[in-house]
Amino acid sequence: MKKGIKRRLVWSYLILIIFTVVLFETIILSALMVYYKGGVQQTLRDQGAMFSSFYEQELLEGRYEEEAEQLLSQYNFLVNVHVQLIDQEGNILAETHKSHIKNISDKEDVRVGLTGTSGNWTGQANGEKIMSVTYPLMAGDSNKGAIRLTTSLAPLNSIFTQNALILLAIGGIVIVLAAIISFFLAGTITKPVNHIITAAEQMAAGKFSTRVVKKQDDELGRLADTLNYMAEQVEKHEQLKNEFIASVSHDLRTPLTSVKGWAITLQSMANDDFFKEGLEIITNESDRLTSLVSDLLDLSSLSSGKLSFIFEEIDLNYTVKKVVSQLQPRAERQGVQLVTNIHPNMKEIKADKNRLIQVLINLMDNALKFTPKDGTISISVNEGSGKSVVVNIEDTGIGIPTDKLESIKEKFVKGKTQDSGTGLGLAICEEIIKGHHGTLHIDSREGEGTTVKVVLPVTFV
Repeated sequence: MKKGIKRRLVWSYLILIIFTVVLFETIILSALMVYYKGGVQQTLRDQGAMFSSFYEQELLEGRYEEEAEQLLSQYNFLVNVHVQLIDQEGNILAETHKSHIKNISDKEDVRVGLTGTSGNWTGQANGEKIMSVTYPLMAGDSNKGAIRLTTSLAPLNSIFTQNALILLAIGGIVIVLAAIISFFLAGTITKPVNHIITAAEQMAAGKFSTRVVKKQDDELGRLADTLNYMAEQVEKHEQLKNEFIASVSHDLRTPLTSVKGWAITLQSMANDDFFKEGLEIITNESDRLTSLVSDLLDLSSLSSGKLSFIFEEIDLNYTVKKVVSQLQPRAERQGVQLVTNIHPNMKEIKADKNRLIQVLINLMDNALKFTPKDGTISISVNEGSGKSVVVNIEDTGIGIPTDKLESIKEKFVKGKTQDSGTGLGLAICEEIIKGHHGTLHIDSREGEGTTVKVVLPVTFV
């Protein structure tokens, strides 16, 4: 079981149950021990009282000390005990099991018994736990001595141990059942939480159409409602933003085209070098703005799902070679070597050819921007695991800083060099690859180069 709220809940329930079971079993076992000992003590006391009552006449007539042996031998005790008859000084007058001890006045229960009150003592003798009860032998108001009954507690301990084992077994079963029930009870809480976490992660990844299924009208249900409402509002704002960007992009294209057209026209008519240089700057900046507007329009359309893909069977090898040949003159001008390594028997894949070319050109353009003279860019096409193909574009350029690597595919994130573009190229590539049910992964080390890995399924439903 993984670390988390489910584990804490299960352990919380389990610790509470274990504590409760241990507490109750301790109370029950303690009560049982008191009950058993009290029962034995009462039995011995009753036997002493019966003996005293049975020989009441002999006690009154003063024949107790003289006939102690005879009285003891004639009486039939109902329990297996060691009986001792003692006088007022604690001397043993008669006993059922002979011993060398003559006086037991130092015993705690005997001292109490000789005062006219029943006394009891529990301890050990010869390694065995025993209980003794001393009952006074009264003749009217006069104390004639006492009867001491001693018994072994071994049978009691045996019965207590059996009961304790039964209770411990029941406690163990209760704990196991509690653990199982706790696991399922914790699941009723953590399962909805996991669904909410999954939905929240999808929302964080940009899938604002995701909704959390509300199953209970409780705190988790209200949290699901809140997340759904948040996603709905973000989706609306995202839609408004995309519509705004698309509208502005369309509106900017016409004036930019006019500005560039007039700049080219005036440049052809100008004779002054200063004006020609200024008009050339206007033309170049118009091209840059037009490229930015096109990227914004593409990204907006891709993000909103309004841009449809036209999937067809294409020869990926031919497509890659076409892009490489298109960029070869630029690479030669920059002094960068392009190396291709294409699997000869690559199967055709189902893709949008134009959008795939757009991705390849964008990735190759980035590689050329950040690879210095005498550098190398390698393009390879191979079969991936399962029904997929892998396109790797590896350069020996300046690389990407570690702190930028995680966010490099986000919108408007770009490098700090003067060759950095608008910061939309990789975001557009990411959206196009997602539209093909593929993945785009970037691995880079600053100063060592960058590797872009594009994985595309051969076909998909």
